[in-house]
Amino acid sequence: MHSDRTTEPSRARLVSLFLLTGLFVATATPGAAQVQLPTMNLGDTNFEDGFGAPGWFLEEFPSGYTAGQLKDSNGKTVPGSNRVTAYSTTGHVAFVSKKRFLGGWLAGEVLLPLVDLDVQLASGTESRVSGFADLTVGAGLQWAPKKIGHGVFVQRAMTDVGVPTGKYSNTRPVNIGNHFIVVNPYYAFTYERKKVEFSARLHYLWNSANNDPFVGFGIKSTQPGQAFHINYATSYALFNNVRLGFNGYWLQQLTNHEINGVAVPNSKERTVGLGPGIQLGGRGIWFRVNSYVETDVRNRPSGIKVMFRISKALATGDSQP
Repeated sequence: MHSDRTTEPSRARLVSLFLLTGLFVATATPGAAQVQLPTMNLGDTNFEDGFGAPGWFLEEFPSGYTAGQLKDSNGKTVPGSNRVTAYSTTGHVAFVSKKRFLGGWLAGEVLLPLVDLDVQLASGTESRVSGFADLTVGAGLQWAPKKIGHGVFVQRAMTDVGVPTGKYSNTRPVNIGNHFIVVNPYYAFTYERKKVEFSARLHYLWNSANNDPFVGFGIKSTQPGQAFHINYATSYALFNNVRLGFNGYWLQQLTNHEINGVAVPNSKERTVGLGPGIQLGGRGIWFRVNSYVETDVRNRPSGIKVMFRISKALATGDSQP
């Protein structure tokens, strides 16, 4: 390893969560009621996100999300009783090799979520479905920490691809499989100075078309728009292996959804999540809890999200080439 600091389990980590549950939610906009962005990494990774080192990284992401409101394209609450509840746990296995390319270590990862989704809408739609969501595979580069000024900077670049392996049926309005391909490259970095760190992860989301949508819509194809989303976090080391901080996320859809190849006006989604978090560690196992309250929401459910993360890093020998 490069230093005693990088041998800590919190450093020997490669974290990437791209939770794909293929969540369908009807909104007030007719087009948006038929097309929705897939569930993505919104605040699922946060503190010290840029760190990583050669070896295996094992992780489990239990999470809960509940939304009691649906927002339209103007950010106004859709009338009636609308509720979305999702519980999931995602298994994550990552590996950082000692092989170098462009100065970074080659890395890869696999993620598989298990989801329980319940949707109840004022329109009378009510459905609950459980099972495995889409498999995600990723590859990229993890760079070693480097000293900049009086602090340490570390970064990672990955491309995650979600493949349509999850539970899906065109006779069911609510699904946990997307039934389309999702490409979600990202760049993550952390700058840490003494007890304070700042981390961010910038994503770009692209979705292919679903050519077998819910038959009740009476349409041939749907395609969610492209989007940009970012996670950001800062934390302070209160004690050895204990960090307390603040985290957030921001999602902005860039292109409108499409139905039968035609753009749906005013269907772009947006949300902002903000909240506190804590990180605890010891004996090679790390536990994190991060919570978010959503605001400034457009064409999406608006609710509260709580993320748990249980992590274990298995470092290999000397990381020097």
